[in-house]
Amino acid sequence: MKRIILFTAALTCVAAIKAQTVTDTLKQQQLDEVVVAGVRVPKSAPYAVSNIKKKELEAFSKSGREMPFLLTQTPGVLAWGENGLGTGTAAMRIRGAAGSRINITLDGVSLNSPEDQTVFWANMNSYASLMNSVQIQRGIGTSTNGDGAFGGSVSLATSAPSRQPSVEVSGSYGSYNTYNAGVKFSTGLLFNHLVFDGAYHETATDGYVNGTSGRSGSYYGGLTWLGDNFRISYKNIGNFEKTGQAWNGVVTGSNDLSLMDGTYGSKTGITTYKDMYERGLGKFNQLYEYLQTDANGAFVKDGNGNYETARYMMRDGSFWNKTTDNFYQNHNLLSFAFQPSSHWSHNVTLHYTYGYGYYSEFKHNTKFAKFGLAFNDSNGNLVKKSDFVRLKGLSQHTYGIVYTSNYKDESWDVTGGLNLQQFRGSHFGYLTYIKNEEADAKFRAGGNDYKFYDSKAHKYDYSGFFKAKYNFADYWNVFMDLQIRHVEYMTDGQNDRFYKVGNGYQNQRLDISERYDFVNPKAGISYYRGGHKAYASIAHASREPERNNFTNNGSYPAPSPERMMDIEMGYQYNGRNWRAGVNLYYMDYNNQFVQTGAQSDIGENLTTNIKSSYRMGAELEAGWSPLSWLTVEGNAALSRNIIKDFDEMASVDWESSFRKIHYNHSTLAFSPSAILNGMLNLHYKGFEAVWHTNFVSRQYLDNTENMTRSLPCYSQTNVNLSYTLRPTKHIAGLKEAVFGVNLNNIFNRHYAASGWVYSSILDNDGHPNENRYTQIGFIPMAGFNVMGSVTLKF
Repeated sequence: MKRIILFTAALTCVAAIKAQTVTDTLKQQQLDEVVVAGVRVPKSAPYAVSNIKKKELEAFSKSGREMPFLLTQTPGVLAWGENGLGTGTAAMRIRGAAGSRINITLDGVSLNSPEDQTVFWANMNSYASLMNSVQIQRGIGTSTNGDGAFGGSVSLATSAPSRQPSVEVSGSYGSYNTYNAGVKFSTGLLFNHLVFDGAYHETATDGYVNGTSGRSGSYYGGLTWLGDNFRISYKNIGNFEKTGQAWNGVVTGSNDLSLMDGTYGSKTGITTYKDMYERGLGKFNQLYEYLQTDANGAFVKDGNGNYETARYMMRDGSFWNKTTDNFYQNHNLLSFAFQPSSHWSHNVTLHYTYGYGYYSEFKHNTKFAKFGLAFNDSNGNLVKKSDFVRLKGLSQHTYGIVYTSNYKDESWDVTGGLNLQQFRGSHFGYLTYIKNEEADAKFRAGGNDYKFYDSKAHKYDYSGFFKAKYNFADYWNVFMDLQIRHVEYMTDGQNDRFYKVGNGYQNQRLDISERYDFVNPKAGISYYRGGHKAYASIAHASREPERNNFTNNGSYPAPSPERMMDIEMGYQYNGRNWRAGVNLYYMDYNNQFVQTGAQSDIGENLTTNIKSSYRMGAELEAGWSPLSWLTVEGNAALSRNIIKDFDEMASVDWESSFRKIHYNHSTLAFSPSAILNGMLNLHYKGFEAVWHTNFVSRQYLDNTENMTRSLPCYSQTNVNLSYTLRPTKHIAGLKEAVFGVNLNNIFNRHYAASGWVYSSILDNDGHPNENRYTQIGFIPMAGFNVMGSVTLKF
């Protein structure tokens, strides 16, 4: 009903103001650029950059998938989603670096969570529909706001308010009962100065992986006052989600029993996700169900040779519904952009973000000690295990100010900026259900949930930068950039881990007080003339540890800041109907936070410092338009990602102890040596067809370069078809209708795009280091699936 009222109000408002006049749009475009000038770079800058335009963003927004999947069309980017479809919980890597090492900004304001230093794309449903453009800078790139970019940065710029009244309605429906619906409107220009615009989008799905059905959405409201040389805008962007989780992926076993071939000398033939799929476990979700075993502890098969699963059962005989992520987030941005002359421009943005959410998860046959509890039943017998439902949650308040000032003339382009940001957060955990009735009555007396941890966190992030580009000898540009950043991070309270003390248990204290000061210089030179661009740059970046580096560091030493030197050079040519380019890079790390292959108990990829490592490679791009209706494009990211020296702290006998194993020049985890993309675009009158084939080479799941603990290469193809109809006659104010269909993974490939691994040396059985118990969690993508869409613009 709310959506119907919103749509009716929008149409009424538009009809009432159709006669409003349109003023100069060039000045508005210049003011739009002022908002993101501090974090973006022009074409002549000496960096590896990809830009995505509004048309591509609008088309993609109807797919229901999260934005990382659009970015995979650019060099060196791969993406995956927990539910196998790309809706809800999704993630990406750039040059092998995952979420917390990719800087994301929205209109110049950092979107990275201050503690986790990552962006949760499930909380950014349908953001592509709100954007005017996206710029991806690979490598360190230019100075930005928030956490440092160690793989790349992504700058999101929201669409400028439309000076013409408009309404857009869209709806999509497809495989696995997936739908995406949205409405956008703009009042157009009121009183020659004021624009009000808004949007609502919602996505829901049953998910490909079992137990991953969910619903997420976003809303947007904007109020903008346009002056002759200034713009004041307020934007409120809210997000909500309740999505089924599968952070363990498709797991090759249960607890200490593994289906991996070779474990305990078994010959199951299971080494890849495809093998799991062929044995009926392609959608298996350990957070939703479990593998059945017989009286001897062996996994049970049905008459077809497929492994049997069963749902978790509650005390009343009902089944556990699903593990969910429940989160609400609201961004508030108040911006003032001012251009007093053709040379000077200024922008200041005040921002505040509130977030609150929690995971609700079933914990099967889990020790009471896991929650710091000891329990004896009414007969005095010690009860060690039961089923639980735990809730792990957090609340967040992030607020700050971003200021940039720019001077530009024929020779100089100078920008200075400040970013002052503070964060307040809390973490908490409750037991909301215990299957053992006596224990439930004791620890949840009166139906009150049992709190098993609680902690507070504070973070201060203050930075300033100065950038200057000088044009000389007509076609040459020299670029200089210096950022100074100060970070303070403090926590107080208890972690969710416990230690046995006497006859009881005690929480791990989480008292962190760290201060970091970073100086990050950058410099480069470029030659830009007649479609030719040659460039070279050198940059230094530093980044503080994230929360998990303190709370889940395991047997590794205390975390240290990571630092990186990035050297890049390249050449690009843009002609009338073809373009080509190559970028070479060498990224040398000190104390790089490298993924270990393990994950936390809520699916977060864990990292640890590695003293010396590097990433080097070549990024190739080419495009050709031989005909007005045909474009062929391709890119390739070829890389070598190496740890120079590495000591693995390998588990022995399920962590009864650890063994240090030394490696020389092993390949970094989750760093494929080749990512290839090929695109074909046919466009004639209102019809458009886009073919995209993507190839990703082998990924190792840990840093030991062991084939057993790896994901094989994969290739998959998507085809997007659309037809745009522009009525020549007046039809209820309809200006444009777009009909589309997305055909994803058309060759029905069964593959895993990401995953995790746990391995342990069975020392008591006399096994050597590489003959281990191994458990892998595969994060799969669905086979062939379809999504059809209709968009109406008024």
